[in-house]
Amino acid sequence: MIIRLAIILLVSSLFVSASQAESNRGITLKTLSPTGEEETGIQWLLTIGVDNYVSWPRLATAVNDAKAVRDVLLNRYTFDNDHLIELYDADATRKNILAALRDLAKKVKHEDSLLIFYAGHGHIDSITKEGSWIPVESGVEDTSAWINNQTIKNYLNTDAIKSKHVLLVSDSCFAGDFFRGNRGGIPEITDALIKKAYQRESRQAITSGGVEPVSDAGFGGNSVFSHFFVEALKQNGKQFLITSDLFPEIRSGVAQNAEQFPQFGSLYGVGGQDGGEYVFFLKNDNNLMSLEINEKSRLAELANLKKMEEDLDQSKQREQLIIKNKEAEIAALDVEIGKMRAKVGSTSAGDNQLKNILAMVKDKEIQATRLDKLRREQEQEEQKRNSLITKLRFEGQLADIQAYVEIAESEYGKDLQDSAWTSLLKKYPEATLINKGDTDSFREKIMGIRTYKDKYTGMEFVYVKGGCFPMGDQFDEGAEDEKPVHEVCVDDLYAAKFEVTQGIWQKVMGSNPSKYKKGDNYPVDRVSWDDVQGFIERLNKISGNKYRLPTEAEWEFVAKSGGHNLRYSGFSEQNEVQLYANVCDKNCRFEWKDKFLDDNYSEVAPVGSYKPNSLGIYDLTGNVWEWCEDSYNDTFYTHSPRENPVGSDRNGIKTFRGGSWSNDSLSARTTNRVAYSQNKSGFDLGFRIVLNHPASN
Repeated sequence: MIIRLAIILLVSSLFVSASQAESNRGITLKTLSPTGEEETGIQWLLTIGVDNYVSWPRLATAVNDAKAVRDVLLNRYTFDNDHLIELYDADATRKNILAALRDLAKKVKHEDSLLIFYAGHGHIDSITKEGSWIPVESGVEDTSAWINNQTIKNYLNTDAIKSKHVLLVSDSCFAGDFFRGNRGGIPEITDALIKKAYQRESRQAITSGGVEPVSDAGFGGNSVFSHFFVEALKQNGKQFLITSDLFPEIRSGVAQNAEQFPQFGSLYGVGGQDGGEYVFFLKNDNNLMSLEINEKSRLAELANLKKMEEDLDQSKQREQLIIKNKEAEIAALDVEIGKMRAKVGSTSAGDNQLKNILAMVKDKEIQATRLDKLRREQEQEEQKRNSLITKLRFEGQLADIQAYVEIAESEYGKDLQDSAWTSLLKKYPEATLINKGDTDSFREKIMGIRTYKDKYTGMEFVYVKGGCFPMGDQFDEGAEDEKPVHEVCVDDLYAAKFEVTQGIWQKVMGSNPSKYKKGDNYPVDRVSWDDVQGFIERLNKISGNKYRLPTEAEWEFVAKSGGHNLRYSGFSEQNEVQLYANVCDKNCRFEWKDKFLDDNYSEVAPVGSYKPNSLGIYDLTGNVWEWCEDSYNDTFYTHSPRENPVGSDRNGIKTFRGGSWSNDSLSARTTNRVAYSQNKSGFDLGFRIVLNHPASN
């Protein structure tokens, strides 16, 4: 096996020059960062590839690898020829490589970014046990021309090349030597994570393996690793791509096609901050192409939804046929029982007549029980399938309309507005009568979301059509106070789209009681039930509305997306919890004194950071607990009224629901009930409000 090394060094402040982004219409488009600010820096690119060594075996793909990476970055991402340095074969000497690194250390500024790709031999020194790059003139035994990993890392130090981000990607024999035990995991990719990655310095690495040789053979003139690295960059349709999002695509492709296992982690001893990562920016014309790619993907999703609905109808018909056959069996038993009853007392009646009747009655009881079970199972399966279809349809619609809004509201996306709206109409022909850009009408007519906005606070409320539903724990996972499951009916209402924030509390009350004063868009916490009543009273006087806390029944109905049988708000499966809910799951830890112990910590998030339920309402599961209107009674469900139940006053103990960032997902179930004194507050306890009839629409 030929020993080779391909190293990508990504050093970035995540800024792109606006002059580099030209649309296909000849309009200069400014590039935005994940924070929404304009890019002002320069992206530098250094590519190094060596095939024709003086003393080492010739390589087949190193130069091709370097040029393939160069081409995909220049074509699809915000790099330019004016800031490109290339060293291939005879030019890739130790002197020239180090001179290029020193020159970049002088020129690259903190607001710029730098990407270095190296493809060539790599080796481990038998004496020092340290990995090295092998320049073109290097001898096999003479190490004087080798460039060891520590020398490379010295240039990557924040005190040398002062760029904000460094990512070393190594398709390499012995490349794992760069880590020195600092491999890391892959986080959940969210907008908040990308913004965090953009803002913090980092020094990280991706390698094609550990401290073992890797093959030079691959696909289409590239090594296995470089092939999948370039393909991942080609297939990406995201405006902002961080390495945590890129790496799984590379790892999967390499692991399935070669005996090497890529790794991802932090470089040791060179600076950087936890959470910082390199971000690739798509060029604006590629953003337009991404719209087209996403449009095709969503059309396929819509076709899949249609098939799911057809399958649902077929399943329902099959199940109804089974039930009809079972009903026919019971009817036949009734006929036989009637015949037997007529014979009782007659001269023809035998000694076993009563036994026969009893056996038939018992058989009918068994069949009737099975029929009832079939009907319940059909109802549950139908509701489950309908819930899944509703959820998938809503999530697709929400993603589409939010993408359009982001484009329409961006100063730099105005030239894409028409294309984005056309994309929407192709997916939703029923929206053709809606005026272009009328997103409120789209939400109401296509998604069924009717909203109301409070003029004083700006709070948004979502209309929820009332109805009846089985209240309580249908999964048999909770405490006794979640039972028995009983039918409850609630009236129409408007529920706050988000939890009440610190900014809104400050505006109404003139103060901020929160323990975690992180910003106006974070939920207010450390408010008692009594404090909330004071807030509502003052808000009602200002707004002319009759806001209030939701009852437990209303809260559960809304959390269950209108009464569906859901463990959590918007989903039921445990593997979805990280998408919908800010909870402290899977070994998550936090310290009570605001000093977090490790990377896997939990903290309160801005409202709306996670997916909403299918009503378009956010954070009912997780983030902060939410007060309800009811007083707590552990036996209330056994005598609860059917219509709009409210727990009666009981010693000043009130209920709250939904779990928080400091609790696990079990606590955040839609049916979990918690009691607390109405004059007490908690660091993870907040609220949302509802109203039945807005004063004005």
